[in-house]
Amino acid sequence: MITRNRKDEFDEFLDAFIDVIEANGCYCGGGGKEARLDVVVEVGRPSDDRDARMKSIAAWLEAHPDVQSWSVSDEFDLWHGNFGQITKEIEQPPIPN
Repeated sequence: MITRNRKDEFDEFLDAFIDVIEANGCYCGGGGKEARLDVVVEVGRPSDDRDARMKSIAAWLEAHPDVQSWSVSDEFDLWHGNFGQITKEIEQPPIPN
């Protein structure tokens, strides 16, 4: 989940977010509007450098002026995962102004 500190220019923010996802060889799906975006990011196979991809995306989120906070869940299998277990979120600290 990504929480923005503004409600306007959502489409521009979403386009920029998709650009950073694609630049890292990842895919995403989800939805949102105004100040909130709920998204699932596919970061690759275990043989890919998934940690580097996530670090790059996290750096973008931390540097973007519109991002108030963001969180990720534990990794799970989109095809065969037990979605009832997706409850734990790791909160990132708010980005200082």
